[in-house]
Amino acid sequence: MVAWFLAITFTFALIRLSPGDPATILFGTFRAQGYSIEDAKRMVQMYIGILPEESVWYSILKFFNNIFRGDLGISINWRIPVTRLIGIMLPWSIFYAAWSLAWAVIVGVLLGLLMAYYRHVAILNTTLRVVFSVLRSIPAWLLAVILHVYLAIGYRFFPPSGAYPGNVQPGLSLPFISGVLWHYTLPVIVLVLTAFPGWALGMMSMAISVLHEDYVIYAKARGISGRRILTSYVARNSILPIYTQIAPTLATLLIGTVWIESRFVLPGVGSLLATAIGVRDYPLMIGCYVIVITAIVFGNLLTDLTYGFIDPRARIGEET
Repeated sequence: MVAWFLAITFTFALIRLSPGDPATILFGTFRAQGYSIEDAKRMVQMYIGILPEESVWYSILKFFNNIFRGDLGISINWRIPVTRLIGIMLPWSIFYAAWSLAWAVIVGVLLGLLMAYYRHVAILNTTLRVVFSVLRSIPAWLLAVILHVYLAIGYRFFPPSGAYPGNVQPGLSLPFISGVLWHYTLPVIVLVLTAFPGWALGMMSMAISVLHEDYVIYAKARGISGRRILTSYVARNSILPIYTQIAPTLATLLIGTVWIESRFVLPGVGSLLATAIGVRDYPLMIGCYVIVITAIVFGNLLTDLTYGFIDPRARIGEET
């Protein structure tokens, strides 16, 4: 909770103290529209919950009070509550980030295990390392542009934009679900291609270290098959450090896919934040940051709380 408070406080103070204070700008805008001083102050208070003459620390305390009441202010651009806007967009970002991360982790873990097990095959490992290094060096937004131009617009292999077909009614129906999966196929491919090399290389390093452990060497001496050693011994112990990275990565992807969402015209918190920054919608901007900070902090907390169930050695260490 301390990390959550500090992160939100720092973000709010940074936005408030940066050039172009939102309260001052809104106050000037309403005054230019003909509102009296008192009416302009009331309008600013209604939109972002702070006044131009308030100190930063007092504004932060009021902001936290509003957060605990579920009030993140009103969007300046859309004139509706920020919580409502984020509530509409957040499920799309969660789906996109979780679906992409799941495929990236699965592909990365499997390839990492194979690279570790066949580490003595120099040609295979060298080739894969070069390919992974190239993929990791390509920014996701650049790969999105390339694949979008050639595969979606040029050859029409994938839908060029949108989260689902325009002729399908949203709902829990097979046409809608299949349409969403198809429209998200290319964006997911973009994220997986740029993400799985990191998981693969990390898994390979952990697996190689596990392969040198005494219990693995003893298992080989007992004549246990290589497939069983790879799955029952190496994979189970190598994937534990990978698990600790999943929740923070998922939380980061909620807003880190902004360029991909914008390129494919996909709904989400990332594209919402990009729009908020472009139109200087400060309540919406701060609200998006609050959601991401909350997801990252509580994602780490959830990982810490559940790690003992994944690795019994952690529970034993706590008991001793």
